[in-house]
Amino acid sequence: MADQDSSYCSPPPVWKAARPPSGDVEALRARVNELEQQVRDYETLISELPDLFERKFQQRLEPLLERYRLLAQAQQLMAAPPEAEIVPLPLRADRQKQRNNLAA
Repeated sequence: MADQDSSYCSPPPVWKAARPPSGDVEALRARVNELEQQVRDYETLISELPDLFERKFQQRLEPLLERYRLLAQAQQLMAAPPEAEIVPLPLRADRQKQRNNLAA
């Protein structure tokens, strides 16, 4: 191994040697605050996502549910017994005479 020079000093670390001017520090702090606010805004939006998805799901589901309700209602009407059909009632004799008189 080579002999090391005892008078050798290493250069100071870069992070200690270069300090940004104070104006830059203030600008960086302002940017950090701005970004932190943006993160808070995003977190608020993320917390609202489940409700948003639920509302959108319900909006898309409602027409399908209505269609199934109408289909079920139509099937019930088709399956109803024939005596449940609407049958016109016979006219009373005096009304039948009035209609015959009007037709003549």
